[in-house]
Amino acid sequence: MFSLFSITSCISKIERNVEQQLNSFLYMNWKPKIDYSNTILAIHGYNDYSNSFKIPGQYLSDNKIELISFDLRGFGRNSDKGNWYNLEFHHSDIIFNIKKIKKNNPKKKIYILGESMGGAIAISLANRYKELPIDGVILVAPAIWNFTKTNFLKSIPVKVLSKIFPNLKISGKGIIKVKASNNSKMLKELSEDNFFIHKPNLKSLQGMINLMDESYEDAIKYLNNPSYRTLILVPLKDEIVPRKPLIKILQNNGIKINESNLISIGAYKDSYHMILRDLDGNNITKDIKDWIFEIKNIEENVNFKDVLKIFENTHFYHRLD
Repeated sequence: MFSLFSITSCISKIERNVEQQLNSFLYMNWKPKIDYSNTILAIHGYNDYSNSFKIPGQYLSDNKIELISFDLRGFGRNSDKGNWYNLEFHHSDIIFNIKKIKKNNPKKKIYILGESMGGAIAISLANRYKELPIDGVILVAPAIWNFTKTNFLKSIPVKVLSKIFPNLKISGKGIIKVKASNNSKMLKELSEDNFFIHKPNLKSLQGMINLMDESYEDAIKYLNNPSYRTLILVPLKDEIVPRKPLIKILQNNGIKINESNLISIGAYKDSYHMILRDLDGNNITKDIKDWIFEIKNIEENVNFKDVLKIFENTHFYHRLD
């Protein structure tokens, strides 16, 4: 039987471990060479790491916007690569970095950008923490997907096997063929990048499913009652994240798209999941820049007109849509 002392001691060790890890981030930073007033803290996707923002980071830094990213726990260059951490850990890490940026640059505006899984983490964070010192949230091909509810039978074997063989590594190569981008050079480089996880384990895969399920509920609440200016960029040729779960949220909740300064959603007919790294990725990153600088009303952009109708009527590329 545990004593109160041993439990307290265990909790203390956990807290020290968390605090230690919070101060041991591995960053990538694209900083403008001239004076700037806007910083993006970017959250990468599943199996990826901070280098995923190299292309948009270079474009933004050339346009007076700083982009900072770090490798999430269990990913990239971290020593615990392959381990899985739940949403609360990622929330804590992001909040720590937001406060760090704000402390070092109190006059600069801060935006959270999440790509794919990072988008799911970002919208969950925005829903649960209403008073963060940030000026906006940017969701790029966000993994807004209630996987278990919409694919219950498919979710059962993954859940069972992840309990029995949590460290079993899997690969969809040769089994599931998807096109993540039209930028073949970038994809080749990624396939040779040792910091990218090419074979995730089953525990991680189940963790990703749980994360999406949880953040989907947060997405419903947040999109109905947003606390920050929010930009959502959706590639219509996405073969990684299905479109229908997002459509369902937008249809059933009467969310006012592009009718206020709070929620702006763009649909990109020729873009793939890695939308910011596609061959025309800088054109999409330009929309992010324009949105940050509020250069023009986003409704004037053709990609932001009648988006729900476009979502519903454009060909679906994901096999589960």
